[in-house]
Amino acid sequence: MGARRRFAVLCAILLAAARGGASGDAARTGADAPPDPYVRDGGTAESSFGRSPAVFAVRRRESPSTPTALAQLREHDAHRRRRILESPAESSGAPENGASTFPLHGSVKEHGYYYADIALGDPSPRTFQVIVDTGSTLTYVPCATCAKCGTHTGGTRFDPTGKWLKCREKQCRDAGGPAVCAGGRGAAANRCTYSRTYAEGSGVSGDLVRDKMYFGGDIAPTTNGTLDVVFGCTNAESGTIHDQEADGLIGLGNNQFASIPNQLADTHGLPRVFSLCFGSFEGGGALSFGRLPATPHAPPLAYTDMRVNDAHPAYYVVSTTAMKIGDVAVATAGDLAVGYGTVMDSGTTFTYVPTRVFHATAAALDAAVTTNAPSEKKLVKVPGPDPGYPDDVCFQREGATETAPIVAMANLGEYYPPLTIAFDGEGASLVLPPSNYLFVHGKKPGAFCLGIMDNKSQGTLIGGISVRDVLVEYDKTVEGGRIGFAATDCDALLKDQLDRLAGGGDAGTSPIVNEAPAPPPPPPADADAPKNGSSSPNKAVPAPNDAVARTNNAYDYDEAEAGGYVLAFILCVACAAACYARCYADPSHRRGVELPYLGEVRFFRWGDSGYVEVDGEDEERAKPGSML
Repeated sequence: MGARRRFAVLCAILLAAARGGASGDAARTGADAPPDPYVRDGGTAESSFGRSPAVFAVRRRESPSTPTALAQLREHDAHRRRRILESPAESSGAPENGASTFPLHGSVKEHGYYYADIALGDPSPRTFQVIVDTGSTLTYVPCATCAKCGTHTGGTRFDPTGKWLKCREKQCRDAGGPAVCAGGRGAAANRCTYSRTYAEGSGVSGDLVRDKMYFGGDIAPTTNGTLDVVFGCTNAESGTIHDQEADGLIGLGNNQFASIPNQLADTHGLPRVFSLCFGSFEGGGALSFGRLPATPHAPPLAYTDMRVNDAHPAYYVVSTTAMKIGDVAVATAGDLAVGYGTVMDSGTTFTYVPTRVFHATAAALDAAVTTNAPSEKKLVKVPGPDPGYPDDVCFQREGATETAPIVAMANLGEYYPPLTIAFDGEGASLVLPPSNYLFVHGKKPGAFCLGIMDNKSQGTLIGGISVRDVLVEYDKTVEGGRIGFAATDCDALLKDQLDRLAGGGDAGTSPIVNEAPAPPPPPPADADAPKNGSSSPNKAVPAPNDAVARTNNAYDYDEAEAGGYVLAFILCVACAAACYARCYADPSHRRGVELPYLGEVRFFRWGDSGYVEVDGEDEERAKPGSML
């Protein structure tokens, strides 16, 4: 090898050694590794969200002062009963520790639905009001690019830049994206799209995205309470969805990946269980992911098995065996099994039953509050509040006035009998107070109407009105799945969960429930983590004495690494100076350029007629005058 070639090789070796010394500090292991500011003693990740006593920090928005018109609530339910549902899940076997609880707002009285405030996006999360819906599987919120979205109360838009799900990704198909990619050209050609259309003309469409959802609580302590989820970024809304007050919807439905409970199980290995506890007539309550720990207001549950409905796999279907008004039976198991069976649907306002059951219920209630009631409690039947619904069953105490309505929410139990719904399973019955099947007339003082309505032969829907102050757990950790019930004070249950975390975290700190949180300080990005399609938001925190992978970004160095780079720079300068002195000191040896050629270094010098290639010993290998 010629002298100059040996010198060039030596320069390359010195540069490589210097760079290796700088980067070698990044891979130290065990006791030699520098302390990681995001790892506690014992190898547990520090998590500001996991340690916070707030299960989920939310922004409360006040309900409108005027009640939603009854006709709008009926239209909302008609929309739900006619919707086209999307269409596999097995027990994850994951450890059942940790739960995340979202306070609920809204009410049947004011909105016809309950909603939660959720924070989406990283690094700057935005808060959205989303209807909690066990009859839908996809979560969606308005996109910043949406030109056909309504003016919702929250008014928040999601920025999807860089978050789009690719059409060919498995999660696109699993979440209900297109079976065939659209193709074409441009930035939008590869995006995973979605569309949900409903029979009465309303619908949503847009792009599926993947980003962080802030859960808080102790469900994800190693990721600052955040987990990656797939959801819809809506670019067009129509019908009732365009006009509703809530920003969007959180899908809790059955048997599809897009449902948030299924994503938590399939992507993050969490238990496939969640619960809803709708507050009283005035609203409130809690949505929880994970199994709730025992507290004074989380009582033991009575369970009934889930049933399979192949035509509507997103429904949570159960078997009801009987229904009673007071002591009068109004339905048998056969009566309630028609159509799609009995469905638990949190997004439906009222409860709907087959025609035969509706008429039997109306007749039994009429007899109980009129002919069979004692004279001091006797009511009279009055027309409903909406002439468009002549079948409304409403009652009022004679002599009621605006200033003295006589019958009010506080004393309904003195005038109306309870409703009992019995489910298949030992002890699985709900005995509901009148407030769980009646709604306020609105036009006549002290008048109330039956909130159980005719659903023809389609089946039975148990809507939000009938599960107020009832803890309902949807448990898919057992084969086939089951649903648990227990009457409780849902606002007190929420307080229990917040107090539980307050006691287990920073003692004496009050839960934050009235404002959106500032985003937690993210740990340094992992340079080796996949940028797209990652099934986990962060790498697992290693145990002590294992290799500690440094997570550096372009501007994050420790002192040892900085020293290595300084050494590399000094060596580079020294090598460059030596090369210059060696190659340019003697004018006869000046080089023009050095180009890579098939893995070798080629040398040239300036001759009388141009650049001439020479070997390491300065022997010409090209004729004078040859040009590059």
